Amino acid sequence: MGHRVIYYGEHDGARTVRALEIGPQDLDWGVVSPQDHESDREESLKDAVAVITNGLSITTEMLSKMPKMKLLQVMSAGFDRLDVPAIREMGIEVCNNSPAIARSVAEHTIAMMMMVYKRLPQGVHGVKSGTWQAPAKTGDFGKVYEISGRTVGIIGLGNIGTWVARMLNGFNTETLYSDLKEFSTDQERELRVRRVSLEELLERSDIVTVHVPLSSSTAGLMGQKEFSAMKRDAIFINTCRGPVHNESELIDALNAREILGAGLDVTEVEPTPVDSPLLSMDNVVVTPHLAGSSQERVDRALMFSFDNARRALNGQMIENPVQLLD
Repeated sequence: MGHRVIYYGEHDGARTVRALEIGPQDLDWGVVSPQDHESDREESLKDAVAVITNGLSITTEMLSKMPKMKLLQVMSAGFDRLDVPAIREMGIEVCNNSPAIARSVAEHTIAMMMMVYKRLPQGVHGVKSGTWQAPAKTGDFGKVYEISGRTVGIIGLGNIGTWVARMLNGFNTETLYSDLKEFSTDQERELRVRRVSLEELLERSDIVTVHVPLSSSTAGLMGQKEFSAMKRDAIFINTCRGPVHNESELIDALNAREILGAGLDVTEVEPTPVDSPLLSMDNVVVTPHLAGSSQERVDRALMFSFDNARRALNGQMIENPVQLLD
């Protein structure tokens, strides 16, 4: 007989090991891996009420053989690999982990702004190579800038965007946001944000940062039209999903100096090909989809996932069901 709650991940994966270290003792749960023999895997999954998946896709075919399933809990904020409508038609709720991941991604977002504006990668390279301030400082004034006092536009004020707004308060920015949801006056006052149209946000912002889930309506959200609408000295930050920006059109905008620079933790193809033009651009910083990988985030995500699984077992309200934009 299988466990009622399953953590679906590689047996030797770091997050699986961590789950085994901090997972609750009062819950009937176990680990199932895609590395397991298919018959063993099916046997272990057949009694599952909740499955926690660590970045590994669970197919509708697999779910069709799990008649007791109520919850598919994703460890990440993203859920674009899953056919959510089809899964929900099977009576299974799909929840993501954006509350747990939000702080880590927001910190990385601020770090990307700092790296682009302060030219930190070039500065570190200069120290190590013996060229000191070159190539970090170029031009009459070094092309090194401050975030403080800037206008920042947040596209998508969900869990992650909200944390970005909170952190920007320390920089005394004017923070604009564009979102399908309109927040209350009290919420806007607390975050010190103001809702504007996407067009106004692009036109006014010194920094544009995107925090939306990937869907058919957000794929290519930032393209030639949007980059050309931005200030010529504005920078673009993406720490959500690579396909949210049109990469070839972003490269064109950077080459044409339509925008000042970009900081990307995500790209259309990952790992980023080593011959990508982005990697040779002096005004671009690319990190390897690292924003949500903090140890603290992993622990929060695990505990949130197990707590949600417990709610599913007890017939309680499940938290953070994914919101579909389409």
